[in-house]
Amino acid sequence: MYALNIEKINALIQKGKKISEIAKEYKVTRQAVYAHLSKAKKAKKRKKSKQNSIIQKRNYNALIDWKVYNNGLIKRGEILLDFDIFKNWEKEVSAMNKNKVGARYQYPDSFILFLLRLKIMFQIDYRTLQGIENKLIVFIPQAKKSANYSTLQRRLKKLKLNLEIYQEEQIQQEIAGDASGLKTSNRGEYRMSKYRNGVKKRYVKLHIAVNIKTRQVVSNIITGDEVSDNTQLKKLIKEAERSGKVVKGLFDSGYDSKENYWFLKERNILGGIKPRATLRGERLADEIANVKREIQRSKKSKKIIELEKRLLRLKEMKEYQSNEKKWKSKYGYGLRWRSEGRYSVFKRLFGENVFSKGMGSIKNEVQLKVNLMNQFTSFLIKAYKTNNIDTG
Repeated sequence: MYALNIEKINALIQKGKKISEIAKEYKVTRQAVYAHLSKAKKAKKRKKSKQNSIIQKRNYNALIDWKVYNNGLIKRGEILLDFDIFKNWEKEVSAMNKNKVGARYQYPDSFILFLLRLKIMFQIDYRTLQGIENKLIVFIPQAKKSANYSTLQRRLKKLKLNLEIYQEEQIQQEIAGDASGLKTSNRGEYRMSKYRNGVKKRYVKLHIAVNIKTRQVVSNIITGDEVSDNTQLKKLIKEAERSGKVVKGLFDSGYDSKENYWFLKERNILGGIKPRATLRGERLADEIANVKREIQRSKKSKKIIELEKRLLRLKEMKEYQSNEKKWKSKYGYGLRWRSEGRYSVFKRLFGENVFSKGMGSIKNEVQLKVNLMNQFTSFLIKAYKTNNIDTG
């Protein structure tokens, strides 16, 4: 066997020799030649990656006001142990018990939320939470005794929570939408495959729309895993518009549907929905021509509208395939990572799973987490000197 290296292989390939001929000449297998090429390719990729990391290394001192940022992190702890929220304890309990049938409420919602925030942040079980509560009520004279752990479980389900947004009033806003799954069980994959005959674990979906500028979640929906993303776009937009007129929406290919393109057009929203490549090249051009002919022939208004919806999506697909870079520049599609950044923050803060079991409790749990994340974000947003980072 003769000595073989990547330089010799490249030289022979440039001369027009085939891999099989090189292998025969050097008395090695073709796999050995391919292994040399693969190794060289990986080395080249590592070198390029290292060079890029040196060039793109960020100077965070120039991007973040660390004094403001650190004060924001301190405020996170302060709001978790804010006892001032109990000043209206008696009034709140009295209002809750008005016209109530059955046992009277002893604890206001503010007290239950106070304890649930601690549970969520420190990821502790209900019984441990009651133990912490036993010590904390010394500093809360309004509480005669601590709430039982089962009371906390029941009250979570009964809470009426709405999305809380911590931003100034927006005349116009640009949003980015996405969806991600949250595990309802922490059981391992091995146990599921061993004892559940390969039954897939269920999860819940959190759909969000994020204000690109303020990083606030301005719309969110919690559904089961059977709900597809594209059915939730209209609801996300309508809820987001309570915080200001939506002028641009960025979504991934999960929201690609003719109904969604048409909805955005009707509302004069610049819609950057990444189209799926269901058709390409000549087939796509032929389909566009066919739809145009059908529109001209058709006399029924309802059918014409459906055809125009399809044509709108096909044109978007053609524009994307013609020049992907230009399409992304047109919509500023790179900013869609804002929504993915929010999921990263959410899961770093609260984990990837929910502790509640029933759907009612799960919805309130996730809503409480989103509200808490929005509040935390409002403490840190002023520390960013640029709009191109997302650290919390």
